[in-house]
Amino acid sequence: MATIRATIEAPAPPEACFNHVADFTTTEAWDPGIRMARRLDDGPLGLGSRFEVISIIGPLNVPLVYEITTYEPSTRVVLTTRGRTHLGVDDVRFEPTADGGTHVTWAAEFRLRGPGRLVDPLLGAGFRRVARAAVAGLRDALRGLAHAS
Repeated sequence: MATIRATIEAPAPPEACFNHVADFTTTEAWDPGIRMARRLDDGPLGLGSRFEVISIIGPLNVPLVYEITTYEPSTRVVLTTRGRTHLGVDDVRFEPTADGGTHVTWAAEFRLRGPGRLVDPLLGAGFRRVARAAVAGLRDALRGLAHAS
């Protein structure tokens, strides 16, 4: 199993940060490990909303479907991907700061299932490297939200 926990101090308010992260189509813009992201359903964003992302894993383009499994506007969103060979959970929390910004905590876990679990111990280092790049991209994107308003 691979895990990462990261914090971001963003100058944008919690509502703006939450809305940007909960709309997982934005990952294509800020996560260099994502080739494409699109919404799979219509209607208001919320519990049960689904997204397909194409993750770049080495030379492979791997499609993953994420679903919002917890949706607490402006405070917490959890996105889960589950397939025959994997299970991943991204738990993102948003806390207002005294200066009107947001303290964002991202906890992610990804594990292989089935025969892939034999290489699961090797997954950690690569996952952390990719996740660090994603966190840096998200940090920049959330900072950009403050400048856009």
